[in-house]
Amino acid sequence: MWSAFSLCACTNAKRIDPAVEIAQAPTPDSLWAFDGKTRTPISWDEVLKRTANANAVFVGETHDDASAHRVEHALVNAFLAAHPKGAVSLEMLERNEQEAVEMYLRNDSTLEVFLATTNSRDWAGENTWIPWYQPMIDSARVSGAQVIAANAPRKYVSIALREGYEPLRALPADERLLFEIDDEITRDGDWNRLRELMVEMHKDRAEKDLAEKGETGPLEPSDEDVDCAHRSQRIWDRTMGMSAAKTFAQKNPIIHIAGGFHLEQRLGTVAQFSRVCPDAKILVISLQPTASAEIEEKEIKGADIVIHTKSPPRLEQK
Repeated sequence: MWSAFSLCACTNAKRIDPAVEIAQAPTPDSLWAFDGKTRTPISWDEVLKRTANANAVFVGETHDDASAHRVEHALVNAFLAAHPKGAVSLEMLERNEQEAVEMYLRNDSTLEVFLATTNSRDWAGENTWIPWYQPMIDSARVSGAQVIAANAPRKYVSIALREGYEPLRALPADERLLFEIDDEITRDGDWNRLRELMVEMHKDRAEKDLAEKGETGPLEPSDEDVDCAHRSQRIWDRTMGMSAAKTFAQKNPIIHIAGGFHLEQRLGTVAQFSRVCPDAKILVISLQPTASAEIEEKEIKGADIVIHTKSPPRLEQK
């Protein structure tokens, strides 16, 4: 059975200390940033201006890219400075962890208790949480902003993948609050992009099997395999989109941090949010782990801004 979990997986290869890695990452104002419509370079000041002017910002990361997290810290700080009632929404925290978040924000628990309760310490690899994600939560705590544990617990995503939505609908009311089901799910554009990704991964897997075992599995997924992955992926995206939307509906501007696939082509989480918040001033920022001073068409995928997190310094952007 296809595992949708692999769509948002990060690389856990042995690496240098995450705190050292992010400290050594380029400063955000030295990176190349591009307008998604015109494909032309823009300054870091322009990135911050657009971030401040939007009231719903979606930032797509590669989870194990330390430089992306340094950019995110700057974006969150700029957003909260511009929006005193703003909220930080995170894919990395699940709805059943919201109380742990609230306790930490109120200073009713310590960082160690928070990490233990949410099991977050190694979220994107060993010892990554404190240097990569915690600064955004601490910025929110200092400014008095909300932090939204936006995602669905993985347990329910797994049920959707393997058994469908009916077992989820039959759960007690208190559990149903922990995830969202999209009753309008169809084989739409989101299904198509998921199939494209699965085709690529099937081919990669087949090549590996041929090299290691002398035989291959199927070169393409069946439509049924895509259906399974799609409905589980939709639990993630619907839950995150609605978590952000419910906060936005309370007159709280929102900045949501998630893996890039959730935001590509303004589908996934962005589409789910837009369905219930059509008047929001949405800004989608894609953080690409690319060492290039030029943008490629394939990187844009509906983003308003694309930032190359490993690009050579561009000091004149300051």
